[in-house]
Amino acid sequence: MLNQIIDIGKLDKNSADYRKKCYEIAGKLNHFSMPNPTDESKNVRREYEKSAFFVTNYRNLKSPGKFYRNESQNNLDNKLVLKRIKSKGVSVFAVYGKEDGIFSKKQLQDLRKIVGYRNFTTIHNCSYYLFADQNSEFLRFIEDKISSR
Repeated sequence: MLNQIIDIGKLDKNSADYRKKCYEIAGKLNHFSMPNPTDESKNVRREYEKSAFFVTNYRNLKSPGKFYRNESQNNLDNKLVLKRIKSKGVSVFAVYGKEDGIFSKKQLQDLRKIVGYRNFTTIHNCSYYLFADQNSEFLRFIEDKISSR
């Protein structure tokens, strides 16, 4: 796997192949999986996998390649947009799975500064799918923010 990572590092960072291989290796390394599944998370995942949304979810394997061939803005920095939204009086919130690993520490610090420390949280023992990994804690954060409005 180390050789695969080294090979991926040599690819054009703006290519579909680079993105595809990054996500593939991240999946193999369990970056999209909860580190220590709980009974609640197992149940939420089972229910999700039985749902119409999951069953009818169609993933076209050609879509990512087409996107990167046809979209010039594929590495967006949304900090200015978030700041503009916030400057108009709109509350912005961010919740992140502590074990996700998609964003760097600097990116998370920048996001925390933009949304504000009270509007930002990380959830432990949680990866990419917050609603499934730590459903109760995720919903508690959302409910807390909605009720404080």
